[in-house]
Amino acid sequence: MNITEQEKRIESLCRKDLYEENKNQVIKVWFCAERDIRVPNARAYLYFYDESLSKIIDRKREVYMEYNDALKELLIYKAQHGELYSDIVITLHPNGNYEFRYWFNEERIIKEEYDVALRSAKWFPHTMAKALVFYHLAEVNFKKKYESIIMTFEIKEGEPFVDYYLVNEKGQHKPVYDSNKVAKYEETITRNTSNVKTWLKEHYERTNHGILKDIWKPWNKIVVSVPPSGYLNQLEDIHYYLDDVELEKDFFLKGY
Repeated sequence: MNITEQEKRIESLCRKDLYEENKNQVIKVWFCAERDIRVPNARAYLYFYDESLSKIIDRKREVYMEYNDALKELLIYKAQHGELYSDIVITLHPNGNYEFRYWFNEERIIKEEYDVALRSAKWFPHTMAKALVFYHLAEVNFKKKYESIIMTFEIKEGEPFVDYYLVNEKGQHKPVYDSNKVAKYEETITRNTSNVKTWLKEHYERTNHGILKDIWKPWNKIVVSVPPSGYLNQLEDIHYYLDDVELEKDFFLKGY
């Protein structure tokens, strides 16, 4: 890749997306990516600002994907050649001049990683409940009346364990899925359960040893009671435990 030519191409595309009233002022285009743009499906976003970076400028978005993809290609190329950057600011001058500034924005990245991790951790029980129960299937037991579906997510000797069953109106414990009726969905159910185990291990590591360890209480088991509506009540339906001792809920209820 010729960096100079790629930068010129991006600059031209960015100018093409400006409205006429903005072409006579200094415009800054800020492209922000995740920690490593080379990771598959790495997130990135882009804004047009005024010169002070205080006001977002609207744009046509006619050629957005062209310069968005070109910026990703540019960062990937640089990363592959020993220059890992997360941010680019392009300054567009009315006289046709332009500058590209590259840097690695550790402060922004850490904050975004923390925010994403916290949001994911808070919604983990909700997400797992939806991943394990297929409410749209006509052949499942829980289409009949039931009190709740009890799900247990546990880390035992470092390994993830997942179990769930249905509690009927008589208080009896029954399988959520009738194996005789859902044989054709067995592969999907097995795959989803395997995915949930992977996500459980990631959730455990993130909250006990990772980026959230300073605000999340240590735990090794979650018990979720899923009501017939399928929607969880944070106060009543989600329970974290450490060695079978239930924890206070304050640490994961903040921000709901």
